[in-house]
Amino acid sequence: MISRRDFLKVSGASVLSLYAVSHSKFSLHAQAMAQSAHLKKFIQPMRGVGEIPVAASDGTRTWGSVTATHYTIDIQQFKDQLHPDLPNPTRLRGFGQNGNFKHLGGIIAAKRDEPVQITFRNKLPGSHILPIDRTIMGADLGDDRVDVHLHGGYVPWISDGGPHAWWRPNGDQGPSFVNNSVLNPSAAPNEAEYYYPNNQGSRLVWYHDHVFGLTRLNAYAGIASGYVIYDDYELSLVANNSLPGPLDPRTKYLVFQDKIFVSADTAAADPTWYDIMPNSRPGDLWYAHVYDMEMFGPLGPNPAGLPPDPSCVPEFFGDTILVNGTVYPYLEVEQREYRFRMLNACQAKFLNPRLVYAKGVTFPDSTEPKKNAPGPAFIQIGTEGGFLPAPAMLNGPHQPLLLMAPAERADLLVDFRDVPAGSTLILYSDAPGPYPGGDRGQDYYPENPKTPASIPGYGPNTRTLLQIRVKARSGPADPPIRLHVPARLTPTDPFLIKQSAGMPTTYTVNARGFATIKLATGAKVQAKVRSLTLNEAFDEYGRLAQLLGTNVPTNPGAKDLEFGSAYGDPITENPSAGSYEIWEIANLTADTHPIHFHLVNVQILWRQKFAENRYEGTPNYQGSPIGPDANELGWKETVRMNPGEVTSVLMKFDLPTVPFTVPPSPRTGGHEYVWHCHILEHEEHDMMRPLIVT
Repeated sequence: MISRRDFLKVSGASVLSLYAVSHSKFSLHAQAMAQSAHLKKFIQPMRGVGEIPVAASDGTRTWGSVTATHYTIDIQQFKDQLHPDLPNPTRLRGFGQNGNFKHLGGIIAAKRDEPVQITFRNKLPGSHILPIDRTIMGADLGDDRVDVHLHGGYVPWISDGGPHAWWRPNGDQGPSFVNNSVLNPSAAPNEAEYYYPNNQGSRLVWYHDHVFGLTRLNAYAGIASGYVIYDDYELSLVANNSLPGPLDPRTKYLVFQDKIFVSADTAAADPTWYDIMPNSRPGDLWYAHVYDMEMFGPLGPNPAGLPPDPSCVPEFFGDTILVNGTVYPYLEVEQREYRFRMLNACQAKFLNPRLVYAKGVTFPDSTEPKKNAPGPAFIQIGTEGGFLPAPAMLNGPHQPLLLMAPAERADLLVDFRDVPAGSTLILYSDAPGPYPGGDRGQDYYPENPKTPASIPGYGPNTRTLLQIRVKARSGPADPPIRLHVPARLTPTDPFLIKQSAGMPTTYTVNARGFATIKLATGAKVQAKVRSLTLNEAFDEYGRLAQLLGTNVPTNPGAKDLEFGSAYGDPITENPSAGSYEIWEIANLTADTHPIHFHLVNVQILWRQKFAENRYEGTPNYQGSPIGPDANELGWKETVRMNPGEVTSVLMKFDLPTVPFTVPPSPRTGGHEYVWHCHILEHEEHDMMRPLIVT
């Protein structure tokens, strides 16, 4: 049974059918009613690049003197055997070409300043493979809608995949869909054109569905893949510092997801599953669809009626870990240095991955971690924003642990040279979910009495991500990687400001709401300062929802002030192109939220605690501000924002240069982007707001 978070006070005032949970500590988490079968761990190898299909170009497209590499990529439903013991291949949705579909397929590698143009073809059937809550905004507009977002990409708004830029196989389009009219007016009804300039330094980005009403379901169903940008600076590190390159055999991409699979016990555990999903089979994906008040906590004030079935849930946590689309895989490495490029692609689950030795060499001890037996540490050299200004040491003695929220990436160096051949390591994570408070019912491992289904050697298990088998080096040794602390990295996207780990970048806000910021170049600029908020609320059914907002109450004069706004409320974040801004974002909720910014990368200036139960629009700060961690320096586009803290970030709203005219959005009159939480259930209900650049 899931634990509950006592909320301190609840307002009965209505704001567009959303009831505020004022500065709450309300624990409302989705626990699986159906659990995956006992799948044996680490009996299949991890899929690598190539086994996961890489997209193949089919030519070029030209605009004047600019030539882009062209791809045609299909989006359709398919089946993939994700574990040999699953009784049926799993039905998925995703990207592929020429009938070649595997989970996470369609990987693209692109060099900086060499643009890519993609024709996506929507070939999805009319019915979804997961239960759809029709009360969510947009969910009644077609189950076969898609909308591709290049997450982390610096792209024109017409190719950003905003929530209203969807299209269907029959040619129906969302009100912000102008892709084809700009890039290819003769495109077929089921096609959508996207242009990616790739004017960014080396980094791992990814592309995934972003259609409103179905984002959380389409991403869970598999509409996601990797996209790697590399540049001459990275290639110089490869040539001169022995860094493994983007496609070097020693570079391993690790994409983490959490899932639940339909099993023989599903009908008993979830009595309405087959009523709403009559074609489901064991081995298919299961997703929470009942808003169980006993499980999730009491409904909010004045509900219009009981939540429907299917219903959205506040957060979803799987019981089974996938790496690169395979369930509990193993990876063989030699006694060499490796580069691990990680992506947390889970719905809501945070990860703190680290290497530990296994209990023993025989099954099941070879699949379980040994206590107090740490393996090699990590050196982090990059984030989702590209290279750090300097490598950061993690997971070693007296060093911080790597922590990755959903959508965060980490570029790591791992040294296996001194690990004895024949050793078995476990990539292990015990980050609580939800983060940071946690619920033991979401934490699947054998010693947990709250998850008795977990047994040694088998799933469900959410702590053992990957087994790594170390074997003797074959052939000559590699030159050592020369990127040791305190080495400096000089990525090709210059940082706005110079920073040091743990040191806040402070400023004074003048009467006009601007602050003077000294740039790394020595120049001083004026940055507009915005005060924003992260909020919890109840919807018209009394279900918990999450909202973004400003520091201006939406119910001024009320006893309990409310600050959250729904996605469809009037636009409040509308910066001018070329302007600098500082956003001070106060978290009034009990969860850490990974806030993702479209279009821009940001630099974290500081975090500071405040008395959230006394928040009336101006934080009552406690203590002193602290600066970003060593592995948060430089560029970020997904930032962890902790409960009871204000997080300050700096950004510059440049628009990309493209070889065609970009029209304003017919919906908003500007360049239409968004900012949102990347816990997907939060994003969809309703923790996303427009970001309109004028």
